[in-house]
Amino acid sequence: MPSDSSAPQKNENHQSVIRLVLILIGAVFFIELIVMDLVLSFTHLSKLGESLLDATLLSLLLFPIFYFLIFRPLVRNIAERKRIEADLRIAAVAFEIKDPSLITDAQANIIRANQKFLDKTGYRLEEIVGRNPRIFKSGMHDKKYYERLWKQLLEDGSWSGEIRIRTRENRILHPFWLTITAVKNDRQETTHYIGIYNF
Repeated sequence: MPSDSSAPQKNENHQSVIRLVLILIGAVFFIELIVMDLVLSFTHLSKLGESLLDATLLSLLLFPIFYFLIFRPLVRNIAERKRIEADLRIAAVAFEIKDPSLITDAQANIIRANQKFLDKTGYRLEEIVGRNPRIFKSGMHDKKYYERLWKQLLEDGSWSGEIRIRTRENRILHPFWLTITAVKNDRQETTHYIGIYNF
């Protein structure tokens, strides 16, 4: 089975945050040195004048850094999240209106099934989430059949073939065509599998 890809992603995010914090600390330190040098060159200013000048110069010099390192990426991140949410809403609608479908994680544990699949098999979603699709095995395919299925799925990223499954009431459904597709992230690591059943 492919390994879980969430740990490297968390490490990468953690390192990015540390880099950002170090850049900000370094930027504040060096900009404050420059500001203090400028403030000290105005010897005729009062203490209040020095403080105001110090705060003004520091704000002016730090604004571009905070804008480019924090504000702009944050705005882009919010826009990207909104786009992803819209895509997910569209995908959720498509998921419900298409053929009976099942989604698993990278370890082949069921995370979602659409209503058409649940109607065909007689299961409730809470009964199958977290379980392996082998619970639907009809007993009509041997071990080699499933070994070939997984070999092709892991090598090619997809598998199609005729299969039979068992319902919750132990009824074996007539043969149908199953297409399984691996969903990969930008590092080409499998994150999910989608099975679409054409009854």
